[in-house]
Amino acid sequence: MSLTLAARAVARRTLPLGLGLILTLTPGAPARCLAVEPLATAPIVRDREIVESRGSYESQGKPITIERFEPKAAGKYPAVLIVHGAGGMMIGGPVFREAARTLARQGYVAHVVHYFELTDTRIADKTAMKLHFPVWMKALADGITHVSKQPNVDPNRLGMLGYSLGSYLSLSLSMYDARILAVVEYFGGLPDSLVKEVKSLPPILILHGDADQVVPVAEAKALESLCKEKKIPHQVHVYSGQGHGFLGEPGADALRRCVAFFDAHVKTPDLAPKRAVSIVPKPEAYSAFLRGE
Repeated sequence: MSLTLAARAVARRTLPLGLGLILTLTPGAPARCLAVEPLATAPIVRDREIVESRGSYESQGKPITIERFEPKAAGKYPAVLIVHGAGGMMIGGPVFREAARTLARQGYVAHVVHYFELTDTRIADKTAMKLHFPVWMKALADGITHVSKQPNVDPNRLGMLGYSLGSYLSLSLSMYDARILAVVEYFGGLPDSLVKEVKSLPPILILHGDADQVVPVAEAKALESLCKEKKIPHQVHVYSGQGHGFLGEPGADALRRCVAFFDAHVKTPDLAPKRAVSIVPKPEAYSAFLRGE
């Protein structure tokens, strides 16, 4: 069994691409990308209050594209790293960017990281997720380092926003990296193989739909139970009738909750309990936890 996310999705011959889209795999037939429901995305509006740009950083010898959304006014701001799902930037890219714009308007420097570039992945299947999960974690840790060095970023106020596979990666990295003050996770969870290794986690906002057929809501319940057991500050909201992606008002509500959570735990970090300084391990150090699951 591979990562919980991959195993459950592949058992249905589907893989989560994030935000309501599924890759359907049928033996002997070409892969098909189907929308669970039509995606409603806000129109792209160029905002006078924010600046959008694109750059890169190096991880494990390869350049990784990173999109940057920041307030136009000078200052030191908290930052959020946004982590896409198994569909990469092909699926849901406009939604990730609009989330970044929303955060920038609220006083964050938001970054959308193209971490699949490390492994030349476009859409991650079961094999890719099992093989690359540790090096993707390291790519995100290097992304956090890159973000923390930006001149208008306060390196002591950093958070992560993950979607689906991106939630699994963000939560896994936050086990080791105490620079991450909070994680907002959309319809994801924590790999079973890492649960027993949890010593601390930052505050977590858990957002899930009770009709999710790709990552079942049981993943959210398991994460909630772990947070209670480990006394980790957390909030949970399960959207009735929503699947693997939130549409309409639930989507807007989720984004409002996301901003409010970061406001409480990243913009004002003194309100969150301090975690011991940790060292992000090399991929081989934690890949053993994932091997053979």
